[in-house]
Order: sequence, then structure tokens, then C-alpha cells
Amino acid sequence: MRFIVADWGTTRFRGYLIENETILDEVSSDEGVSALKAGEHRGVFLRQCGRWLEAEPAAPVLLVGMVGSREGWVMAPYATCPAGPAEIAGAMIPVDLDGGRKAHIVPGLFCEPAPGASDVMRGEETLVLGSGVEDGIVCSPGTHPKWIEMRAGRVQRFATYMTGEMYALLREHSMIGRPATEPGDPKGFDLGLDAAARNSGETGDRRVGLLHLLFGARAAVVSGRMETNLLGPYLSGLLTGDEINSALFQFDKPASVTILADAPRADLYVRALARHGIAAQIRAPKQALIAGLARIVRHHAQAAA
Repeated sequence: MRFIVADWGTTRFRGYLIENETILDEVSSDEGVSALKAGEHRGVFLRQCGRWLEAEPAAPVLLVGMVGSREGWVMAPYATCPAGPAEIAGAMIPVDLDGGRKAHIVPGLFCEPAPGASDVMRGEETLVLGSGVEDGIVCSPGTHPKWIEMRAGRVQRFATYMTGEMYALLREHSMIGRPATEPGDPKGFDLGLDAAARNSGETGDRRVGLLHLLFGARAAVVSGRMETNLLGPYLSGLLTGDEINSALFQFDKPASVTILADAPRADLYVRALARHGIAAQIRAPKQALIAGLARIVRHHAQAAA
């Protein structure tokens, strides 16, 4: 089956013409959701992917990512966990293209990972469906890393962490990260992991809290106990270590985790998980995206038949 996909994020538009799970052609631009005004999305899609629509008049068209957010083409309500490809396909929202043809927006997912807690994702649900994991834990690193529990090929629940955004805030807008110099020394990442491990309580050390440790990084620099080229990687290691500690508490300690990321980000998670005795498998995000979309479009076609 051939189908057309727009992976439409906050800052980038990526279009693919796909046959089964093979990319036949692709386009990209900086026309992400944040760069567009209401009513502009249809024109961007037709300009980028119109030739595929003409060449493949019967191909299903899927839109995934922030295109279904409040700032996107149309707000697509979240499907509720647990959910697999059938539930996600059934919750897709149609939008008009050209000549009566329609595209369908993949809705994203909502879950309650703990009593009184709420969590959402847009885009990662497609990646995890293409991860190859039927039962287990998947980690999707990024600005807002997701830890996702899969059961029988469906997303059971997930938890989101502020790791990437917090790192950017500390580096760019905080007195804690401003003294950091480049190039960063990778040893700092391991020092940050060490600090996160001590703060987990598993080593017998007294827990002092992440906020105290973050200020302690500044104190170490201004007192001359930490070189400035260690600071950036240290903050990354501290935040990543705290994220992993929290995720392992949330989901229990698995024997292995599948990481949806490219190098070098995936390598950092492999190093951090190895400290806990956890094996890691790496799956390229683009491959996972295409595989997940293929599962969704097959269910959509079956429902429409």
C-alpha cells in the first residue's frame, strides 16, 4: 500500500511518499506549525506534497505531530490510553485537501499515569507503535522525553519529563548554566549521573533534592571546585539521571528499554541505563515513525473497507 505522510512539528515540515514501510520520496521545509497562521496549513501541504496527490489519487494521507494541536491545522482531540493502532486510527480527524480529497490527523494520546495526574503526547504515539515493542518499556528522548509502557502492542500508559526544556532554560536563561563554556567535557555528564544516583537514595546517601543539586552546580563553579567546561554536561547528566530514576520508580525496573533516538542522544541514555544494569536497544525515530504509520493506515483502510 502506498500512502502519503506529513510529519508536522513545531519548527519543521517533513513529507513522505511511502510504500508499505519504504520511503519512495521525501520533502522538508521550515514551515513548522509555529511559523504558520490559521488557514495556511492546507496551502503548505499542497505546495509540498501536491505532486504526490496527483500521482497517487487513491493513496491515504496521514498528518502526524503538532499539526493536530491548538496551534495546528485542526485541533484533534486526544485518544485515551490504553490504545493501539486500531483505537488511534478510529480517532483520526479528517481535513479537506483538494477536489474533495481528505487527509486524516493522527490524534495523539491522553493518559492518567497516577491518580490525579494527567499526561499527553502528540507524535510519539506513532513512533512507539513502530518501535517493535509489544510488551515492555520504550523511551523517546527529546525536549520532553516520554517513557511509555507497552502491553500487547498497545500504549498502556506513559510519563513525560521536562529534561530537555529544563536543560535549555538552565543554560540560556539561568545564572546556574551561564558560566558553562564550550566545548563541554563529557566527563561532566558522568559526574551529573553520579550526583543523580546519590540523590536517588539507592546508594545510602541522604536525598537532598534536585533543586538543591542544581544550585550546587553553580556553587561548585564559583568556588573553583568545578571547571566551567564540565558544567553543561554535568547539568545534562544530572537531569537525565533524575529523569531515569523517576521513570524506573514509576514503571518498575525493566530488564531492557528500547530507545527511540539517533546518536549521540541515544548513546547518553545507553550509558545512563547501563549504570542500573539495564540493557538498551536503539531504534531510529524515522524508521519507527514510518512503521507506526503503516500500522495505523492499515487499520484505517480495514475500517473504511
